[in-house]
Amino acid sequence: MERLPEFFHEVRQRSQLDLEHEFVLAFLALAGEPAVADSRRHMLSYSASCAITMVASHCARFGRRVGLIEPVFDNISSILMREGVMLTPLRESEFAARGAAEAVAASECEVVWLVSPNNPTGWTLSESEFGAIVADCAARGRLLVLDTSFRFFHRELQPWSMYEMLETSGVSYVVLEDTGKTWSTNEIKVGLVICSQDMYPEMFRLHDDLLQAVSPLHLRMLIEFIQDSRDRGRAATVLRYVTENRAILRAELAGTPLTFLTGPDSPVSVDWLRIDADFDAEDLYRALAEEGVHILAGGNFYWSTPSLGDRLVRIALSRDPADVRLGAEVLRATAFRLAQTAERPLLGAVAVE
Repeated sequence: MERLPEFFHEVRQRSQLDLEHEFVLAFLALAGEPAVADSRRHMLSYSASCAITMVASHCARFGRRVGLIEPVFDNISSILMREGVMLTPLRESEFAARGAAEAVAASECEVVWLVSPNNPTGWTLSESEFGAIVADCAARGRLLVLDTSFRFFHRELQPWSMYEMLETSGVSYVVLEDTGKTWSTNEIKVGLVICSQDMYPEMFRLHDDLLQAVSPLHLRMLIEFIQDSRDRGRAATVLRYVTENRAILRAELAGTPLTFLTGPDSPVSVDWLRIDADFDAEDLYRALAEEGVHILAGGNFYWSTPSLGDRLVRIALSRDPADVRLGAEVLRATAFRLAQTAERPLLGAVAVE
């Protein structure tokens, strides 16, 4: 905060293109990815939602059916539905049963839309799965849309280059990157769209319709955050609170009717839990809201079949550990109370043989 005046005066002396170029190079370097040679195909937006809207508008304009991963964070499906895009689910349960590449290949869609790592489950594409899906999409003329907004929460970054595989394959692709999940500071965030050469004219037109330029001050501040993460390491910056809060939750919720489905090394900044008692996610959500504690019910993530999320909840971890500890204490007490209430017979109830 003390350096804000310095940044403000600096950006007044620099061109927008220069700041954007520095930001993209710093972001991709931290990700261990090479920059796509044609810098025009790096398009910045105010947020990931703006970037999603660009791709959704393209799909709607050309009537392209989208195969969308499920479960997934609900703003993706809601934006696609708002734009009138036809959707078909790509279910993680099918990925587990038959492999992601085979499940995607069998889907009836023109656009394959995946999130890796996925919010809320942490599911992540392996190198072989990614290569097979890229090859299949290239062979069938499908557009591959990949949201990698949670990439920096991996403890170890993947040793292979996603962009090199995309660029050499000839596939039509759009990749959605985001700073908001990683350096979430007072809504200072930038969404980044990187696309294949054939998708550039359409994406540029949509980008030009939506915005002129992101804030140069935001870019300069984000460059500083990225450089700090590179200098001190992601473990001490990006992962610090997430790691601490995972441990807090597991300690506070031990012995409760809540089971963690995400592991301690999950590559997303959330935890995904199952309710093993006779109350559902909406019951828990409402009870906690009355206490000032916020979680998300699982039905929000199952956009095609909300009932699949009836016993699932998501908890965000990029928060102050003191707040997470207080919230976890309330969650523990509330889960026990709801479980006991569900087990208690109604007064005056008559058993029927």
